[in-house]
Amino acid sequence: MQLGGAENHEVVDAGRARRPRNPLAKLLLSVPVVLLLFVPARAEENGPTTIEARLIKEDLYGAQFVSTTEGWLVGTSGSVLHTTDGGRSWEVQRTGTTAPLFSVSFADAEHGWAVGKSGVILYTPDAGRTWQRQTAPQRKNLFAVKAVSPSIAWVVGDWGMVAMTSDGGATWQDRSLTEDVILYGIDFPDPNTGWIVGEVGLLMATRDGGQTWTRSKSATGKSLFGVAFADANHGLAVGLDGEIWRTGDGGANWTAVQSPATRAVYAVALQGRIGWVVGDTGTVLVSTDAGTTWRSVPVPEDLKLFWIHAVSLVPGGGGSTGVIAGAHGLILWTQRDRILLQ
Repeated sequence: MQLGGAENHEVVDAGRARRPRNPLAKLLLSVPVVLLLFVPARAEENGPTTIEARLIKEDLYGAQFVSTTEGWLVGTSGSVLHTTDGGRSWEVQRTGTTAPLFSVSFADAEHGWAVGKSGVILYTPDAGRTWQRQTAPQRKNLFAVKAVSPSIAWVVGDWGMVAMTSDGGATWQDRSLTEDVILYGIDFPDPNTGWIVGEVGLLMATRDGGQTWTRSKSATGKSLFGVAFADANHGLAVGLDGEIWRTGDGGANWTAVQSPATRAVYAVALQGRIGWVVGDTGTVLVSTDAGTTWRSVPVPEDLKLFWIHAVSLVPGGGGSTGVIAGAHGLILWTQRDRILLQ
């Protein structure tokens, strides 16, 4: 089977075969340029800068909300944006880096990590008032982070990169694979159960808190970019050509779900019976039956050419509230199975 739309997802890395990639590849191969990506709405001397959502113009790659009012977005130029008023305004938090950040994850309202290009790991113990640089085992691009607890976190990335910390990031243990495979997504529905997805349909699972990882049989040879589990048994994996895979038995079996999307989908979120998937060219899908069936959700006409790379559902809400983020400062809010336009 030919990969539909592959021209938008393939790049050539020196010393590597031609392979499908997600939007991060274009950024990683581009010449670094520092741009003014947003216009401050209010700045206090030596204090935080606050901006309105409409003024955010940078590409956003990761999102994490811990309540209906508080959350974080990360993107190009080392930016971390923080809101405590449900996204009406955003504080630009200082990170000390201009490296692109691809993923953010919080264990609670205080303790969180953000990761990005060339092994950048940032940690905050105070809701982002301060961000501390931590040392990765290797300087490989990190595409996803999952905070399991205030002391435990996992990261995955380029060239089989896997690392974890059990002491709040004071030290990071290298758990990398020996093979050259890009790992794009990771999720832990509980401290013992975790999943990693990556190139050529890679699915890996742990049921002992990451002490051991085993390959799960995959029915696809296409790259998987995102994974999300509502609990230890019910999960989704998404990737190239709009593919969506579903399990209801803890990954013993994965079933292909009919997807309205034909282009790559990059991120997935699942809570209770509500699921969201986002991807290329304004692709937004929603499910109200735990991922069994999906329908397309229309986005505003002027956003249909934008890729969307992040989706986060507020914990404990059964999927009732969430945020979607992507290219050129795209931020959309979800309520149950619809998008709210601010």
